[in-house]
Amino acid sequence: MLNKIKYILDIGSSCLRLLAETKIMGRAHIVAEEDVLYDGYMDGEFLSPDVLPENLSQLVDNLSTKLRKPISSIIVGVPSEFCICVCKRISRKFVDLHKITNNDLVELYNNNSSFGDSEEYEVINYSPMQFVLDDDMKTMSPIGKRTASLTMDVSFILAKKSFIELMIKTLNSIGVKNVDFISTALGQAMNCKLDIDKNLPIAIVDVGHISTSVCVYKGEGLALLSSFSMGGGHISSDLMQVLGMSFKEAELIKRKVILTIDSNKNEYYEIASKGSLIKAPINITNQIVKSRIEMIAKIIAEILDVDKVFKDIDIYLTGDGISHFKGVKSILKDITGKNVFEYTNPFDNSKDRYQTSKTGLASLAEIVV
Repeated sequence: MLNKIKYILDIGSSCLRLLAETKIMGRAHIVAEEDVLYDGYMDGEFLSPDVLPENLSQLVDNLSTKLRKPISSIIVGVPSEFCICVCKRISRKFVDLHKITNNDLVELYNNNSSFGDSEEYEVINYSPMQFVLDDDMKTMSPIGKRTASLTMDVSFILAKKSFIELMIKTLNSIGVKNVDFISTALGQAMNCKLDIDKNLPIAIVDVGHISTSVCVYKGEGLALLSSFSMGGGHISSDLMQVLGMSFKEAELIKRKVILTIDSNKNEYYEIASKGSLIKAPINITNQIVKSRIEMIAKIIAEILDVDKVFKDIDIYLTGDGISHFKGVKSILKDITGKNVFEYTNPFDNSKDRYQTSKTGLASLAEIVV
């Protein structure tokens, strides 16, 4: 028999996924899911908000039918384009040596989690990045230690109130009465860090269809969160314009691209589509793809150059936008000057292996909701 099932909405820039997640042997597992393609979002706004009720209703109905269970509560993963990250340093001095308890940490959070009467944003997650005790002793595990002073570097993730209100209104209208919110980027970062034996911060770059998220994970929170509206769909658009093909043909050709190939002008990528043979010159196609990836890489570099602390940070690349291209890591490394590794779902060699948002959200939902 399954433990209690939680339902999680993963909002990608081209696809909506509703996940059914439960804990098995202490770990989060996705036991069922439904997805639907939609117009996505750009610059922090949904492109077709009027269609969201229909899209979400379809997901809820299909998953409810599949599991033979009504769905009344959903945890919404908030994409980076609808979030900001605020880092604070909070200090407290005790009268004498004091043994730190969990209540001390909760009190620090609660007393400093207010951002005034913000009309635009609302806190959805907060996490520690570092604790500092007496004699500048740094730790991530202060509970039980004795100290006369406690300093906490904490990361708050805030979501746009307009996003929260839209999702609550839409989900309520289709029968989902309880709605919670968590950060998609935080879930991804937390899962990625599990498999890395390092105390240093890491950067997670998720390039999707029309949006890219960049975050830096330090301790247990985000030290940086940024996004921009550019992704793999822009590569398809470039191929359409230059090679004079349809978007569907461009998407198919894109899957054949290997950036490490050295070719001459008489060599082609070839695909069969509806009985026709579609051809694209390898050298021109690779140049188009590489040019857009370089553009994405330059923006990533600018984001990470905001703080010299991130100078030697490693990048973990995920998302379906550009991760599948052979040779992409070398381009990112050359432009950012940082080591680049791929970030995939563990033990997954399928085409969905770079969809780390859903597994990250499942793990985070088990911890905070």
